[in-house]
Amino acid sequence: MAGPPRVEWTPEALEQLERIHGFVRHRWNERIAERFLTLVMEFEELILRYPNGFPVSPAHPDLRMGPIHRNVKAIYRVDTDRILMITLLDTRADNSAWF
Repeated sequence: MAGPPRVEWTPEALEQLERIHGFVRHRWNERIAERFLTLVMEFEELILRYPNGFPVSPAHPDLRMGPIHRNVKAIYRVDTDRILMITLLDTRADNSAWF
């Protein structure tokens, strides 16, 4: 059985992606910022292939959580026709609302 055909991003998730990418570019350099975007694309490919491969959020059973980087976790939902990226979390911050 094939997984959902596409990944869609909520406005919040896109905002978080832009924020993190900008921070990495400012703090380090463009090469590392582009590497982060590559990790995001690899994560998208992974969840398209294995949409239920990451754990369910204990606080939100309809959502799943997976690591993009050791400091960034993605929160997403698997629908019948898509995977919806809900948000990206900094693993060093207080994310108790999601766990």
